[in-house]
Amino acid sequence: MDVGDRVVHYAPEQPSSLPELTARLFPAYQVDGGRVYLAGCQWEDRLFVRLRGQQNGRAEELWTDDHGQPLLPELVQQLGLGEARPVTVPPPYAPGMFQRAIEQARERAAGVFAPGGETSVEEIAAVWCKFVEGKLRFTIGSAWVDLPFSGWARTVEPPPFICPRTGRATFHLAATDDGQILDASAVGVCEVTGRRLPADELVRCSWTGKQAAKELMDFCSLSGKPVLRSELRPCSVCQEKVSPAALQEGVCSACRGLQTVSKADPRMARLLAEYPLLDRWRRWQLAETETVYILTASGLWKKLLVVVDKETLELRHLATGNRLQSHWQPVEPGQYAFVLRE
Repeated sequence: MDVGDRVVHYAPEQPSSLPELTARLFPAYQVDGGRVYLAGCQWEDRLFVRLRGQQNGRAEELWTDDHGQPLLPELVQQLGLGEARPVTVPPPYAPGMFQRAIEQARERAAGVFAPGGETSVEEIAAVWCKFVEGKLRFTIGSAWVDLPFSGWARTVEPPPFICPRTGRATFHLAATDDGQILDASAVGVCEVTGRRLPADELVRCSWTGKQAAKELMDFCSLSGKPVLRSELRPCSVCQEKVSPAALQEGVCSACRGLQTVSKADPRMARLLAEYPLLDRWRRWQLAETETVYILTASGLWKKLLVVVDKETLELRHLATGNRLQSHWQPVEPGQYAFVLRE
C-alpha cells in the first residue's frame, strides 16, 4: 500500500479565495482620489506533517515541515494546525515529494519519541496550509505604484507603504499633480496655484501666511524670511524689493538706518577700492542687507545714492539728489560711469 493511502489529509480554517484575501488586506488602506486592487496573486499549498503515537504507553505528537524539521509551537498555534479539519480532496501534490516528507517525519519521530523506547505511530496527518504571494496596486489618476506582500493566508497582514519621499511607513496614500504617489501627509497644496506638491517643496510666506511652491518665493534681503515674489515691494530709495513688513512709508529699514562711516570701515574700503571716485565726496552713510551695500555720499549741495551687490560689487542702482530735498532722481544704467566721474 502506498504511504499516501495511510495518511489523513487536513486543512486549517484559512482564506482560500481572492474575496476572502482582499477583505483582509484592502480595508487597511486609504487612497485619496484612487483605489487599491490586486495586480497579481499566487497561492501555494504547503505541507506540514503531524505524527501521533505511543511512547511506552504515553501519547506523543510531533509536527514537522516538508523537510522533516520540527515546527515551533507558536507557528502551530498561529496557523491553527491543531484545529485543522479533514478534507475529502487534498490539493494536488507530487507523490515523490510527499513520500519523502512523510519518511523524514518518521525519522524525526524516531529520534524525538525517547530513543531506545518502544514507539508506535498511530496516525500520520498531512496538514495543508495556504501561502500567498502577490502585489497590491494603488492607482490615483494615471499614476500607480505596486506594493508586494506575502505570508500565510491565515495570518497575512497588509504591509505598510514606504513613502519614497520621506521613508515613512503609512497606510494613507495621496498623489501629487505630477504623478508621485506618497504618504498623504507628505503631500500639500500650493495656496497660490492650487497644485498638489510634495510638502517639502512648499514654503510658507512670512507676509501673507500662504503656503506656496518654492519657485514662487524669494527671501527678503532684510528679514531673511521667505516672501511670495508677487508680494515683494521696491523701497522708494534703494529700489531693492523687500517684504512689505520691512517698509515704512515706502522706505525700507536699511535706508532708514543709514549710519555715518569712515574710510577705515572695511565695507567702505571695499567700495573705495572698486569705485575710487567716491573718495571725492565729503561724507558717507552706509547700510547693508543680506545682498547689497546701500551708500549715500554727500557734498556741499549734491548727494549720491549707490546700491552695490555685496558679492560682486556691481552697481545695482544709482541716483542723484540735492541735499535740500529728500527725493532721489534715478540714473539710467548707461549714465552710471558718467555720473560717478562727476
